[in-house]
Amino acid sequence: MTDSFDYSDLVREDAAEASATGHAGGADDRTADDTNVLEALHMFRAAEAAMRRRTGSAMGLGENDLLALRFILNQRAAGHPIASKDVTRYLGISSASTTVLLRRLEAGGFIERRENSSDRRSSEIVPTPAAEGDTGPMLAMAQNHMAAATQTLSAEEARTVAQFLTMMRATVDQIGA
Repeated sequence: MTDSFDYSDLVREDAAEASATGHAGGADDRTADDTNVLEALHMFRAAEAAMRRRTGSAMGLGENDLLALRFILNQRAAGHPIASKDVTRYLGISSASTTVLLRRLEAGGFIERRENSSDRRSSEIVPTPAAEGDTGPMLAMAQNHMAAATQTLSAEEARTVAQFLTMMRATVDQIGA
């Protein structure tokens, strides 16, 4: 089940009135195109969340478990060491919840905790070869399908979409921070 939001209430019925009164550029000045973009983004987010649930279910993981594992795999691939505090910050959950989550991933054979080589007082979270093997094919298949969809865009459209998504990510990263 996905949550739904009707963006039609964000559309300004009379944009000309806003211009006549000198009021422009605010949230009240939304157009039908703005609403369509927000609705499309909402529907994409819902579909992506459903994909995460399906992938997690196939792997026997909950949604937060899968998000944490993907974060750990991505950080490891980028060469960044991962500590539990990084997972806590990324997911926006308590350190106690992170501890329970990491225990589940460890018990499932997806991660190992190792002594941090630079700071022996802390531990580093390392994905296991099984985690990379179990998630690799699923994530690769999803990536290939999404890459195929992007190939239908012109270079200009691709730049516009990338700029928009980067701006939206920055916007949502600011919320509640």
